[in-house]
Amino acid sequence: MKLYLIRHGETDWNKLEKCQGVSDIPLNTNGIRQAKDLAYSLRDEELSAIYSSDLSRAITTAKEVAKYHSADVKIDERFREMDQGEFEGLEFRNLREKYGDILKKWRDEPETLRIPGGETLTEVQERAWNGINNLLNLYNEGSVLLVSHNMTIITLLCKFSKKSLFSFREFTVKESSKSVISCNNDIFKIELFNDISHLN
Repeated sequence: MKLYLIRHGETDWNKLEKCQGVSDIPLNTNGIRQAKDLAYSLRDEELSAIYSSDLSRAITTAKEVAKYHSADVKIDERFREMDQGEFEGLEFRNLREKYGDILKKWRDEPETLRIPGGETLTEVQERAWNGINNLLNLYNEGSVLLVSHNMTIITLLCKFSKKSLFSFREFTVKESSKSVISCNNDIFKIELFNDISHLN
């Protein structure tokens, strides 16, 4: 299977550098433009299926891609963003004041730290990987496009590259970026990573 791994377009919370997690924030005007540019860049790709997280910013991005293809957008909540609990809606710059101790643990133990009221990175990776295995079973020989979210995509990239979640900071995934992974007999290769050339 060939997997096109897409991060959704920009939202106002992305622009304001707020933690948005599972908060259902829609694309802003720029995000819609990004999604359209992304979709156009993929217009000639042969896609067996298009999947999206169940959050609207991902669904809108996926629907722009679907305009150039015959596939409908299939929704799978296993690919939604990490639940950031009490962090939801807070600006990154304000987290240190209120959650300094938690941020220190996040640096030291990112795999197992649970954001208050939210998820651990390990839990995000496990549910997302379960979704990937489902795609592998359904589309072993095909090409699938999946629109997901920053932390969810990063946990998958760690899995594809056989890195521990402690190394998650090695990956940066920008809005409306595309990464391409080839999946053959449980061998995964990242062929393209964090490409935003279509936005220039």
